[in-house]
Amino acid sequence: MNKKIKMGLTILLIIVIGAGALIFIRQLKNREPQVAEEQDLGTAVETARVQKDDFEIIYNYSGTAEYAGKRKISAQIGGEITNIYVKEGQKVEKGDLLVKIDDQELKNNFASAETAVREAEIALKKAKLAKEISRNNLAESKAALKEAESNYSQWQNDYERDKKLYQKNAIAEAKFEQTKTQFQKAAAQLERVKAALASAEKSVEIADLDVETTAEKLKKVKNELENAQLKLNDTEIRSPISAEIVNEFAEVGEVKAAGQALFEIAESDMVEIKVQVGMNDLRKLEIGTKAIISSPVLEQKELEAVISKIASTADSKSRTTEVTLELKDKINLKDGAFVSVSLIAEEINNALVVPEKAIFNYQAAPHVYLIKDGRAVRQKIETGATNGYQTVVTSSLSEGDQIAVTNLNDLQDKTKVYLSDQENGDD
Repeated sequence: MNKKIKMGLTILLIIVIGAGALIFIRQLKNREPQVAEEQDLGTAVETARVQKDDFEIIYNYSGTAEYAGKRKISAQIGGEITNIYVKEGQKVEKGDLLVKIDDQELKNNFASAETAVREAEIALKKAKLAKEISRNNLAESKAALKEAESNYSQWQNDYERDKKLYQKNAIAEAKFEQTKTQFQKAAAQLERVKAALASAEKSVEIADLDVETTAEKLKKVKNELENAQLKLNDTEIRSPISAEIVNEFAEVGEVKAAGQALFEIAESDMVEIKVQVGMNDLRKLEIGTKAIISSPVLEQKELEAVISKIASTADSKSRTTEVTLELKDKINLKDGAFVSVSLIAEEINNALVVPEKAIFNYQAAPHVYLIKDGRAVRQKIETGATNGYQTVVTSSLSEGDQIAVTNLNDLQDKTKVYLSDQENGDD
């Protein structure tokens, strides 16, 4: 019984296998005409339409935001820092107090300078008073000289007259001697007045010099007082502009020398973008080249910028050159933030463009396959700028022309083709 069952199952299995083989052979025979029919359609291709579009060559880079116009705030005088009133990242207004430096010694110097000025002012007043007195004395001496000269002239005339009369025995000897004595007294008085005048003139000269010297001394000590005040003012370091504290280089108790940096500040709403650009791309960039800035932290997805500066030298290691971008709008972007930068090296409006992958070289010239009446017609073209996925065509094609973009290696001039899928755009 078992043998009969086994034999029956074996026969059944053979029948099933045979039936399956027969079905497979029939399907294979039915498929052969269909394959042959498909092969008659030609080579399958995908196509795109030649179109007009605004064409751009864009170089994409990463950039870094930097506050424009960074400046370091330094101590004008050396000394120990006693107070710091701000911290890194804080915004300050113009004139806000940032740091205080120990000023005790400078206060003492200022007080001494004030005393010196007061003493010099008193000395100048005394010198001017002495000058006034000496000039009054000079005026009196000049008046006395005039009077003495007049008196001398009168007695001289009397003496000459009486001398002649006496020689002629016209007057008594006593009268002549009296006139002679008065003349001699007038001459002596004139000499005394002249000496007094010379002394008065010398006194005026000395007084003038004393006033001049004292005035110079006063000017000097006033300058010293002014310098002492300036140095005292320099112990308070204030912000020269409204800005943000970008970096802090000071600590309370630290001794700073004159000229050492205490802070770095910048106007936080004035941001520049720094980009390191490769040498090949740099050739197509210039001052004024447009750019688009984007970053996840920006409220606006994209911001317009232009190249404002191109460094004159390249980095020898990275072989890149620093390019500075100026944003058209003020933005709230932190110093050091990373951004994406698209440099628009070239723009052509309403350009005739084709996908880059549609172009192939034939006999050292660019060509495309035009699709006409179910065939691929090899067409020589002239090209312009390319951005890696689109190329500008300057001749031989028209807007709306249909061109092959796939299986170009399988095509020859006038190869029969059929569309394997819908047309591509500018893929």
